[in-house]
Amino acid sequence: MMKECFLGIDIGTGSSKGAIVDIEGKVLCQASVPHQASMPFPGWYEQDADLVWWGDFRVLCKKLLDNLHQPKTSIKSVAVSTIAPCVLPVDKNGKPLRPGILYGIDTRAEKEIREIEARVGNDLIFAKTGQDLSSQSCCPKILWIKKHEPEVWQKTAKVLTATGYLVYKLTNEYTLDIYNAMGYAPIFDIQQKIWDTSVADFITEPDKLPELLWSNQIAGEISREAAELTGLPVGIPVMTGTADAAAEALAAGVEKTGDMMMMYGSSNFFIMKTKELKPTRSFWASNFLESGSYVLAGGMTTVGSMFKWFEETFPGRSLAEWEALAVKSAPGSGGVTTLPYFSGERTPLNDLKAKGVFFGMSLSTSPGDLFRSLQEAIGYGIRHNIDEMKKEGAQADRIMAIGGASESLQLMQIITDITGCSQHLSHQKLGACYGDAFLAAVGSNYISSINEIAKWVRLEEEITPVETAKPIYDEGYERYRKLYQSTRHLL
Repeated sequence: MMKECFLGIDIGTGSSKGAIVDIEGKVLCQASVPHQASMPFPGWYEQDADLVWWGDFRVLCKKLLDNLHQPKTSIKSVAVSTIAPCVLPVDKNGKPLRPGILYGIDTRAEKEIREIEARVGNDLIFAKTGQDLSSQSCCPKILWIKKHEPEVWQKTAKVLTATGYLVYKLTNEYTLDIYNAMGYAPIFDIQQKIWDTSVADFITEPDKLPELLWSNQIAGEISREAAELTGLPVGIPVMTGTADAAAEALAAGVEKTGDMMMMYGSSNFFIMKTKELKPTRSFWASNFLESGSYVLAGGMTTVGSMFKWFEETFPGRSLAEWEALAVKSAPGSGGVTTLPYFSGERTPLNDLKAKGVFFGMSLSTSPGDLFRSLQEAIGYGIRHNIDEMKKEGAQADRIMAIGGASESLQLMQIITDITGCSQHLSHQKLGACYGDAFLAAVGSNYISSINEIAKWVRLEEEITPVETAKPIYDEGYERYRKLYQSTRHLL
């Protein structure tokens, strides 16, 4: 029997994934395609909007439709997510004028950050937008284009994100989701959820900005031209879509206040649902995917990338072999404490100049102690974030762990023991594109709210704290916190 189904596609930094999922949450087919980002200069990261973003979308559509064993007319709606926030200027015909500038890994606009802060004032920026400026912010990059590529800016009719560009290619509508709009400090009013360029009219004219919609709102319908290029049915609704991390939170099963998605990849990113919108200097507060939903977000800079560095710096053993050695070490890592700030640190320190430290080594320190100290450092860093969120009145009740590093049950157990918070693993590992398919089902009224994600996501494994290690980890955590404070002036 043919069931209604929904298309979700996610464009990531190094690859894109897609899935067609039926109304009960069963994956009917899935596909992925690799790609790369270009780095024309140190600190610049770009992708070609047509070759990578739109190109991947079309390739994935073909792969998925070729493997869909029911009529494509059963696809009722589409939603996309992408790396975010990105900056793409397009002309009056919607044609990209340059490659898209990527999110926080692109650091070209440091001078523009300082300029906006000087002209507007940090306190006013935060009061209005709930954010401080960083390399993640779009407005400094828009100002960079305006200053360094005036011929591009002169032709710019709209500034889009990666998600916005794909939605435009599908529907001919210029939109931006309200969750992603938090990247537009200081011209987005986070409380009123509107564009307001009054405090920074030197950045852009208002008419260059897309329409603001909730992620689960219909942005438009598949045009005839888009249908010919993708194979999708003409006229089916396309959601406004969102950022990859927000779609990932849905796919992880984040459902109610206190649920936290904890993504363990090269870096760490978390999103926790909150009762209200509560901007804080330590984290990123935002409206979420539908009206009345709110989150606090943040993350650590290095997780998987730090383990990869360790494996490459001390060659001869695989990560699995290092983990086996770490098992032989005990909680507390033989007295070794590590600061995991190998590429600065995001929340709650927000210190780009923070550095990694191995502390407490002796002649009896074993290789397993060193590796385990890295694992424990991730746990201490996450505990630091959770503790700071508690001070802001945001309590993590349930953690949903996803991402490559979450496949290490040893690492998950260490983090659980250090934080004292249980972690849940989902049965499906598809990630953001699965969340996109659910968003499509919600937006086309086959499911009433994003809060019903439990209809699709089954949490199959729970990792609970082992109390016997608690006193050791409490002592280690105190040392971890003091170590940064006592070394930061040297770094």
